[in-house]
Amino acid sequence: MATGFDPEAEQEVDFARYGRMLARRWWLVVVGVIVGAVIGFVVSLGGTKVYDATATIYLGQPYNGSTPIVTLQTNPSVVGQIVNSEAVVGKVATQCKTKPENFRKGISVQKVATSSTPSKSTAAINPLVTVTVETAKGKVATCTANALARAAVAGVASYPAAKIANLQGRIAGDRVAIRDYNAELLSPTVSEGVKSAILVKLPTIQSDLLTSAQLLIVAKQVEMPRMMIPARQRQVTAQSSRNTVVIAALIGLILGVIGALLWDRIVPRLSSRNGG
Repeated sequence: MATGFDPEAEQEVDFARYGRMLARRWWLVVVGVIVGAVIGFVVSLGGTKVYDATATIYLGQPYNGSTPIVTLQTNPSVVGQIVNSEAVVGKVATQCKTKPENFRKGISVQKVATSSTPSKSTAAINPLVTVTVETAKGKVATCTANALARAAVAGVASYPAAKIANLQGRIAGDRVAIRDYNAELLSPTVSEGVKSAILVKLPTIQSDLLTSAQLLIVAKQVEMPRMMIPARQRQVTAQSSRNTVVIAALIGLILGVIGALLWDRIVPRLSSRNGG
């Protein structure tokens, strides 16, 4: 049998030799890392710039008397359904003088986490919800985010809006009744019997006015949804500069190591060719 290459024989790798080669050409590794990092930094500067804007919405907590109730406001996912609907997106595009395709894919809705846990006997207390729009233009991001947030607020505000209108009507009626009763009490033409009846009714109306005024404050401040923080544009980079520099430096490191290991093979050949 011919003696020669044994495919089953283990080939030992001379790591010490490779280490010496890297030590002699260490500057290639350093140059590779530096050049890679510089190229990565330059590339990151030319990366695509985009803008985002985030509006924060308070959905409100509706009450029936003193008991929380479940309405559209207690379901934060409703906001996503509203702001992503074709009707709302089209209307907002018209308001902001842009096209739906310029911001539709950049719409995102997020529920702000809360630490409170509702009991089984009460409705969930609404968290805050953010509406974010990411686009290529800052003004479009700001305008559309605020317009979408306002559309979401209007979409869930029917119950508290009706309640506020009803309370305002009751307050106006009570004030008119109190004014008329006071005028009758001061009138010399009104009999004492009528005045006595008015004095019986007047405290009830005044109490109803006070109660309605207090409920109106709760309806406006607690139950009514509103945009708490308007959106404002912020420039962001679609590609992370730091990640780009790190990846490019790593590639440079690998190329530098390869160059150091192959230096003794490649350079003599190139020198002989140029000399020939």
